[in-house]
Amino acid sequence: MRIDMGDQLPTEAVSRQITNDTQFMFQFYKPCFQFYAPSPSIDSHMSPRRLQQSLTTALHSCPLLLGRFTVHADQTISHSYDPRNPNLPTLEFQSTDLTFSELKSQGFAYSLCQRHNMDLAIPDGAIRRLSDEQPMLMVKVTYLHGGGAAVFAMTNHVAFDGNAMFSFLAYWAQCNNGHGVELPVDLQPVSNAILTNVDQTSDISKDAAQSPAEISVDATRLPAEIGTMITRAVSRDTMIPCVYSITTQDLRKLKQQVEASGELQDGEWVSSNNVLTALISQCVARANMRAHVYEHGPWTVFQALDMRRPLGLPLRGLGSPIILAECNASADHVLRPDRLPALARRVRMSVDAYTPEYLRNAMQWMHTTYAGLARDGVDEPWRHFWFSALNTNRRCVGVSCMNRIPIYDADFGAGRPVMARSFNPRPNYVIVFPGPPGETDVYDSLHMYVTLERPAMDALRADPEWTSVCTLVSEF
Repeated sequence: MRIDMGDQLPTEAVSRQITNDTQFMFQFYKPCFQFYAPSPSIDSHMSPRRLQQSLTTALHSCPLLLGRFTVHADQTISHSYDPRNPNLPTLEFQSTDLTFSELKSQGFAYSLCQRHNMDLAIPDGAIRRLSDEQPMLMVKVTYLHGGGAAVFAMTNHVAFDGNAMFSFLAYWAQCNNGHGVELPVDLQPVSNAILTNVDQTSDISKDAAQSPAEISVDATRLPAEIGTMITRAVSRDTMIPCVYSITTQDLRKLKQQVEASGELQDGEWVSSNNVLTALISQCVARANMRAHVYEHGPWTVFQALDMRRPLGLPLRGLGSPIILAECNASADHVLRPDRLPALARRVRMSVDAYTPEYLRNAMQWMHTTYAGLARDGVDEPWRHFWFSALNTNRRCVGVSCMNRIPIYDADFGAGRPVMARSFNPRPNYVIVFPGPPGETDVYDSLHMYVTLERPAMDALRADPEWTSVCTLVSEF
């Protein structure tokens, strides 16, 4: 079913260039389920007609979700609004014989939803010419047998990252309740480009000649060759994706242990996310070495850093300007649990090193290098950049802490989601989402999406440092 947008679409909206920060490096669709418990209000508040009407209202206020990628003559890419765009957002409805109780008993496993056709095929999110484009937003609502519902949604990560997507879904829910709300300011279709007003001849531009260590570029190889070069040859059948949980109480205790360890010097501090990154990195790296998936040695540890925060940009705005804050960890740092405070300190120091000046400098280098590739006639220059830490042939482990995203805020009038579920196919890169709301409507756990090769996952499950604070929620 295609959304009928009616005749009230704006004639134009601000386009957004996406080749002036790192967001063009995230060319994929990010899917997620939100599950709703049985409620009499689902029939009235989440009926197909009502959801379609409210989504139309929400999209009118956020027209770039009706946009398309435009590749210009100079190979720069903009995400442009076009009211004649044939690739409109999609909204589908279905019913299933699967019950809410069955879903809950299986930990709301993503694969169970797939078997009941509750998801949508995930398209290739790569930027191509206009004729190959996909909708920016796709939604499928499944009504469960005996009550309850599941809302599956995905957006193209180049346009909307997870924070923006869930902010939009919450806004859609508010429209569905008829609250007459306005679109959050940081989702409005205005450019928040990192390089806005940066003088191309400034010292920042001159200092950007050196490639930042976190980002690699290679114009001498074809994109397929680059993909082979940075991807470990592993059968998909050997990859095991799981969701683990850690309580916020246990995480607070770990942070207190780090603070009491004597490792931090005067004036130094660590966040809960730094401590969690250190714990995950230790356990995942240790599991990989104990299982002989990777050889014994030092590791690169990283925490994904949203550049919007240090640069003072809207945190839920369009795009996904991310950099991976790297630090080096010796084998000793990951093999010995008592080195957790030292590793947490290293992670904190690496994050602090990413000053606004450094980030603008790095993005200026990327912008200049990209333009150079385009001038030299390199086809699809956006396919020649990658984050060095995501080379799975290297000993790299990292964490993306997304525990502030409003994943449980989409109350369409039948209550908030009781569980959300996504999946993370990338090995050794752990995604952290908030867990479901507790009795006080505040999450009291974090869900960690971990994908490892089978021998490493077996070793992780046998690691007492991991199992003492982390519990398995579900396998894929």
